[in-house]
Amino acid sequence: MRLITSETLAALISTLAFIFLLLPIFYIWIPYEIISSRYMYSFDIGILRYSGLCFVVFGIVIGILCSIVFVVQGKGSPIPFSPTKELVVTGIYRYVRNPLYLAGSSVLVGETILFQSFGILIYFFIMFGIFFIQALMEETHLENEFGETYSHYRKSVPGWIPKLTPYKGKRQVAIKH
Repeated sequence: MRLITSETLAALISTLAFIFLLLPIFYIWIPYEIISSRYMYSFDIGILRYSGLCFVVFGIVIGILCSIVFVVQGKGSPIPFSPTKELVVTGIYRYVRNPLYLAGSSVLVGETILFQSFGILIYFFIMFGIFFIQALMEETHLENEFGETYSHYRKSVPGWIPKLTPYKGKRQVAIKH
């Protein structure tokens, strides 16, 4: 029992570092630097700019929910050096395989709209490319780590466009190979 508690505590600490140290760099500091640049190009959509807040809030909520599932079910964190020990196939992961990347993309799209910034739009495209490549590398790792359990999940759940019906595969403790 103590091992599980220390495992969960380590996962929680890693996840909090991810949320409060790493994410602000990518979603607050870098966009701030972009909009503060004297070379910033913008567009004007008037009051519609505030619709960007919906995307930002949506991305933050999804990101927090995914992080909780990583700690509670996966016994790990979103940070690569503290990966989950179990395959996460519950919660939002029942509808889409890459909700954390979609959450980050949503925040950047929201900031693009809110700050009416072409610079943040370019930054979004760069980050989405990085997310896409990272997701491909993670899939290879998960395939090696969890074998047939992950293969079945991957065939059943789309990577980027959420499906309306949830994944009904059994939550299994996947045996690592």
